[in-house]
Amino acid sequence: MGHTYKGLCVRTYATGGLSTAGGCCLVRFGSPATLELSSRHHFLRRGVMTGCYLEGYWVDGETVYRIPINTFPALVGRETGLAVTLHSNNVSRQHAELLQLDGQLLIRDLGSTNGTYVNREPVTECRPLNPGDVIRFADTEFRLRQGGGGAHQRVSPDSTVTAYFSPDEHVDRIPIGAQHLEKLLKDKLVHPLFQPIVSAIDEGIMGMELLGRGKHPELSEFPVPLFFLAESLGRGVELSETLRDVGAQRWANSPLSNIPLFVNTQPGELKDWQRLMASLQAIRNKHPDVPLVLEIHEQAVTDHETLNRLNTALQDMNIDLAYDDFGAGQARLLELMNIPPYAVKFDISLIRGLDAAPQQRQDMIGLLVELVKKGKTLALAEGVSHPGELAVCRQLGFDLIQGFVYGEPAALEQLNTTPA
Repeated sequence: MGHTYKGLCVRTYATGGLSTAGGCCLVRFGSPATLELSSRHHFLRRGVMTGCYLEGYWVDGETVYRIPINTFPALVGRETGLAVTLHSNNVSRQHAELLQLDGQLLIRDLGSTNGTYVNREPVTECRPLNPGDVIRFADTEFRLRQGGGGAHQRVSPDSTVTAYFSPDEHVDRIPIGAQHLEKLLKDKLVHPLFQPIVSAIDEGIMGMELLGRGKHPELSEFPVPLFFLAESLGRGVELSETLRDVGAQRWANSPLSNIPLFVNTQPGELKDWQRLMASLQAIRNKHPDVPLVLEIHEQAVTDHETLNRLNTALQDMNIDLAYDDFGAGQARLLELMNIPPYAVKFDISLIRGLDAAPQQRQDMIGLLVELVKKGKTLALAEGVSHPGELAVCRQLGFDLIQGFVYGEPAALEQLNTTPA
């Protein structure tokens, strides 16, 4: 069974058969792919550890989600069909596995590119896990839980379904490192990265999206774990502001500063739009000539009063508006077009595998592109990763392209401003 959310797909189901041969253990997951374990793991057996689950905080920093791990061994990675599939480009296809031996849960890394960590320590060999351990697969972080979730737990009758909890039902937040985060914010220990936004017609650079990494040696460099930590401490807005401030400063002092800079917002910032406007005004005062585009999530469109005030304030500051992750939520296109933005970014979930998608799906996305462009808004395809997807996006009429096909996020000095 699969469960897909923003940037995350969770699949939990019973694995296939288990057989041994020549002192090795072959675990078949009901697909052509098999994983061969070394002989020192021949003792592993399929079993169930009651109440074992991975717990994370959703991107809004407010919602707890829990992924039950019902069978062992359980593969974790980017590849579809695993016990836990994580849709992050930093996670390897088969990243790590969870194992069980006589009731003890273990973890081992499967040679992943960006590593597996337990309580910030890299996993270099098979090691035991304990309830409460913080496990990070590249940039995706969880806490291991075992046992009941408390009196307020909303249990689904289907034990494989990811459960969600409101924040007041669980106070033991996942991340560790409040003092480290304090120093990161105080000293602005962040490293801005930039990813090109390219014209679909002539491949000219039409913008750069500001992204970032952390630079504190005791914290993850990746934004998802950093925001998990910041949200747990009520500092998510500050972290977002810090990334924008440092990135805009770096961009303004570069020879590329005439190119529009797309900057992101953290969901909590839209709950206090006046603080957000003050933050943007401070950037505008420091850098009056830098073209800026503010990205907000499409779901914010439902609050028309706030959105109207936000749009008016942005116009006064000569900052354009873009709707991010279009299609990831309910995609209220008519409501969206009540306040036509500079650009609409079609979510990666709509673009991934588009060249292999049925014609009906391609036609539907093409119709959405057409409707967006009728509002004199630029249609931007986000997450275009290879030439096949690029060709279909051009055919469907997208104006702008962003994704690995034109380069990964990079430091300013490493930017390729003339993509082939």
